Amino acid sequence: MEKSEFRNLNLLFSIFLHIYQPEDQVDEVLDRIVNESYRPIFRFLIANSNAKLTFNINAVLTELWDKKGYSDLIDNVRVLLERGQIELTESAKYHAFLPLIPKSEILRQIRLNHETNKFYFGPKYQPQGFFSPEMSYSAKITSVVGELGYKYILADEIAYNGKLDQAKFDAIYKIKGTDIDIYLRHKNLSNLIMGANVRSIAEIVPVIKKYSHRPKGDSPNYILAAMDGETFGHHRPGLENLLFDLLLSPDLQIKQIEHIGQIIHRVEEIMPVDCTWASSEKQIAEGTPFSLWFDPDNTIHALQWELTQLAISVVQNTTNLTNEEKMGYYPDVVVPPIEATARKLLDSALHSCHYWWASAKPWWSLEMIEQGAYKLWQVVETSNGSTVKDKEQALALYQRILATAFSWQRTGFVRKLAKYEGSWRKIPFKDRGKQGEYQALLDLLKKQEDISSKKGEYEQAIRWRDAQYKLKNNLDVYDAVHIIDQLRSFVDFREFDDLVKKYAGYKSISPGQPEK
Repeated sequence: MEKSEFRNLNLLFSIFLHIYQPEDQVDEVLDRIVNESYRPIFRFLIANSNAKLTFNINAVLTELWDKKGYSDLIDNVRVLLERGQIELTESAKYHAFLPLIPKSEILRQIRLNHETNKFYFGPKYQPQGFFSPEMSYSAKITSVVGELGYKYILADEIAYNGKLDQAKFDAIYKIKGTDIDIYLRHKNLSNLIMGANVRSIAEIVPVIKKYSHRPKGDSPNYILAAMDGETFGHHRPGLENLLFDLLLSPDLQIKQIEHIGQIIHRVEEIMPVDCTWASSEKQIAEGTPFSLWFDPDNTIHALQWELTQLAISVVQNTTNLTNEEKMGYYPDVVVPPIEATARKLLDSALHSCHYWWASAKPWWSLEMIEQGAYKLWQVVETSNGSTVKDKEQALALYQRILATAFSWQRTGFVRKLAKYEGSWRKIPFKDRGKQGEYQALLDLLKKQEDISSKKGEYEQAIRWRDAQYKLKNNLDVYDAVHIIDQLRSFVDFREFDDLVKKYAGYKSISPGQPEK
């Protein structure tokens, strides 16, 4: 492929990395992530001044860098901001799941995030966009973001109308009734990169070309790949090299998100639907887009959120605070030391992780569930706004959360939930499709294996050989879908599109991110 051929598409390519660790992350784990992911990425950027991308850094992580002796990362961010190499978005300091908490707590989390990052990163920290943790979207978040003056918000492409492959990327979408732009994450491309299905620049550039919508004429369009930054080097060792190659590729017009609207001038208004970057079409259709954090059928979730609401109410009922202070809870408001302790505990306890680890579909961690519930209990136990009844209720909820979680673990209910969640993808392609379709795919894979071998591309040949093995041995639907996605990068796949239609059910229930 000639470079000019690709660039003539007038395609803008943006990479967004979200990096975050909880306040109580284990020191050894944090050190691994710093040295496997954060330091390699920032050192690469420092050494390559023409490499540009957009980051979200939750301020709780910024503080961890300072407290745990990783100040070099803070220095790197300051330098990169001064150079204009990176754009930073605003977020919630402690990674709270914003759709499910009151507006007052959303405001506080955002203001704390801004104050902390401004302190560490300096005057160049001037975020224009907003990233809601878990890339969650709701109208309530939009309202707060608009009040605070941010220009755009990020969301997954499923936010467009609750369906995949519906959004086009040749216009700037504006949230109807607001002045806020919404930039949509390209799910398939992001997942392809995150899943490490493609590890070389020679493979990924043609994929980007195939995924790009080609508007008529010379009007530009964009693709936004967004994922956790820890994917590169930590979750996927070696994948950081693909990131570096992408950032330096002469075939890609890399742009920070804030600059896309300066190039694409066509605007279209939309009414996004509630979602996260993990939401499936099925969850949205059923009205449960946030089910990994609050599933109406999950007893532990119900108890967690009952305890959460109790903790919030006792802190906000503290005396000596005006209504304005309760709503915004500005960091400079003077409160008694004991109440400051409760307030800080609540800020931290609202992080999204312990709800997620209680979903059991398939994510599960007794330790994380207990840590989150304990913090919330201690908020109520510590706060001056708590009555004796409040404290008794908080303790009872904490005990019920633990008892239920241990019961689920002991009785095998967790495994049952995880098994049910995964059962849909255990029907192999051989049984889902007609015999002719199955054989056609095997023939195509064999053809690609032979072509790669003749070219001396032995790693590719092994890939196609292994794909045949997986299909023949009845491995799950993910394997077939990944094989088809990979084949699209190398062949004209239009004649096989009927194979993909067999996976309409997979598409509607597949999660927004690949499993780690």
